[in-house]
Amino acid sequence: MVEVRISNLARMLEEATPRIPEPIRELEQYTTPADIALRIAQHAKLSGLLEGRTVIDLGAGTCRLSIAALLLGASRALAVDVDRRLQPLCLEAARRFNLEGSLEFIASHISRDKGPLAVCEDCIVVMNPPFGVWRRGADTEFVLYALSLKPVRVYAILKSGNLEYHGELALSRGYSVKLLWTFKFPIPASMEHHRSRVRRVDADVLCYERRGG
Repeated sequence: MVEVRISNLARMLEEATPRIPEPIRELEQYTTPADIALRIAQHAKLSGLLEGRTVIDLGAGTCRLSIAALLLGASRALAVDVDRRLQPLCLEAARRFNLEGSLEFIASHISRDKGPLAVCEDCIVVMNPPFGVWRRGADTEFVLYALSLKPVRVYAILKSGNLEYHGELALSRGYSVKLLWTFKFPIPASMEHHRSRVRRVDADVLCYERRGG
């Protein structure tokens, strides 16, 4: 793809990948901001870990993280989400960027005990999982599943305030973790319990690195 400034690419990505329609509260379906998706992909690219790699996007939503990774050099993206309604939205977004053959959507639950994916030691995992507000521990379930795949690196958008916990969790699975940045995650009013037009929640972007290479 022709080199495009990240700010311009973010606008293109936001237009091509819609917000999750009629989000389901129990799944905590909040659409990843396009600029954050690209910033994560750019971090992996500048680390020399994105080019030509397979990226696994857990809880993919409308696949902003997947497509951002493909746009910046990943060779293949596996987008996993339990909500089958999102598959045509992801595939249409990929088509708009001429990435149809590079994106595969897998409709499946995420579980630390079983799942649709095999170990992928040369992969990168990206994810914006549930924050664990409506179903306690949902965020941990995603992290444990991601680490069970043994990827080179995991990027996760998680609710702020639990860095020490995630550090201990990472160490127990042979990973180290560092905080890349914190931002205000925008949650537009889209469910009946929402009272504000847009609520902004503190969120961390964490990077899990496999220890020993």
